[in-house]
Amino acid sequence: MEDLKKLAGGASALFNRAVQYTGEKLGTAEHTDLDAHFEQLLQRADKTKAQTEVLLKCTETLLHPDPTARAEDYLYDKLERTGLEKKRQRLSNLTQLGGTMLEASAAYGPGSSYGNVLLKVGQTEQKLGDCEKTFVSTATTEYLQPLKAFLDTDMKNITKERRALEVKRLDLDAAKSKLKRAKSEKGKSDSKMKPTQIEEMIVKAESELRHAQSEFDRQAETTKLLLEGVNKSHEYHTRCLNSFVEAQANYYASCHQYMQDLQRQLGSTPTTTSSLRSHDLHYSPTSPINQSANDSKGKAKVLYDYFATDDTELSLIADEIITVWTSDSSDWMMAERAGQKGRVPMSYIEIIRI
Repeated sequence: MEDLKKLAGGASALFNRAVQYTGEKLGTAEHTDLDAHFEQLLQRADKTKAQTEVLLKCTETLLHPDPTARAEDYLYDKLERTGLEKKRQRLSNLTQLGGTMLEASAAYGPGSSYGNVLLKVGQTEQKLGDCEKTFVSTATTEYLQPLKAFLDTDMKNITKERRALEVKRLDLDAAKSKLKRAKSEKGKSDSKMKPTQIEEMIVKAESELRHAQSEFDRQAETTKLLLEGVNKSHEYHTRCLNSFVEAQANYYASCHQYMQDLQRQLGSTPTTTSSLRSHDLHYSPTSPINQSANDSKGKAKVLYDYFATDDTELSLIADEIITVWTSDSSDWMMAERAGQKGRVPMSYIEIIRI
């Protein structure tokens, strides 16, 4: 019997909420408005949720550009949590490229110049892959996971409490409407109810209103505390973002250092190319400098393949012999092969001493 009463009471409350909601939409029922500060908290929470979702999506795209790989990692992560299967270790593109270069180096043989260069570049590419793996792991732990946790816990709790608050608000406004109808019945001269019945109805409606107001105030306070906690989430996300920036800075710094080391191993430096590009703007094959330099020609052996970057340079093939003479740069020389002339980097050739 008690269960039936509870069921009937619940059905009655749902009906009253539906009537109240419909009346508000039609503009025939009153609506309890939240204070301005509470509304601002709600707007900030909505904005934080929307922006966090966008930041999370964009950061995931940066760290895991391949959508298919992201979906696969998500699936294996779920399977790993259930104990069905362990998550697969995915090789980065840099690591795969490095491994391919090492295989090609072995195929050409360590004695060839091309194979030697492939070996050095392949080893560096694998180092870059390790750096990328460390960066992705750190960024995921320090930035992505906190954003996901915020959406999965804090925002879900806020959403849950806001829905509960809306239910309490509907109950409150339904109670106000009920009391208003009871009082209006008292003023009717043609009322079919007895005065004692009307008084009992008013007393009951006032009691229900007090209870609804108390429930609403309690729920509003709970929701407000959660909404005010969003500010602390902003502070925490700021620290997480700083950690992300630090990880990204370390990643790029390590990559830059590895590439500089590789360039030194290959006999070229970052400053060499940039300084020569600006100088080449004023270079022409028939300049007086090059013509006067023809008096001191010599022979040189090409150490590595080189691809010309513009029409002032000469492409080279490893192990060939070319004619060279001095230029106005200490890092480059003028060269000639089969009637073709152009600049070549000194780090790619070896002067043949006679």
